[in-house]
Amino acid sequence: MKNLVFLCSAILIVLGFLGYFAWEALGASKQSITAMIPAFFGIGMMIGAIIALKNTKVGMHIAVLFSLLGALAGLGRLIPAMAKGSLDWGATSTYLILIMTVVTFFFTVMAVRSFIAARKAQAQP
Repeated sequence: MKNLVFLCSAILIVLGFLGYFAWEALGASKQSITAMIPAFFGIGMMIGAIIALKNTKVGMHIAVLFSLLGALAGLGRLIPAMAKGSLDWGATSTYLILIMTVVTFFFTVMAVRSFIAARKAQAQP
């Protein structure tokens, strides 16, 4: 799981920097600090991963907290826009939000599965 959190957090950090610094190449209309939101969640997850090198339980819980918050933030942007029919599939921001949501949701699910497996293994006599 530690390798997965490093990978997912690196993807989010790169995604955020790409959205912020390569905004013209991606076709965005202007540069916006909100394009860095995936990087903020990625940095939080990376901090959890670094802590997990010394204290696995605490570090992984920090990483999954930031991951869950990222997934909820992404869903909180995508679902209302889809319900209103105002989601612009041609906008760069839509794809950045979608990728962030998929990565953070995937990590959250994998972490919860790992936590459940660890709890079951611990309960075995």
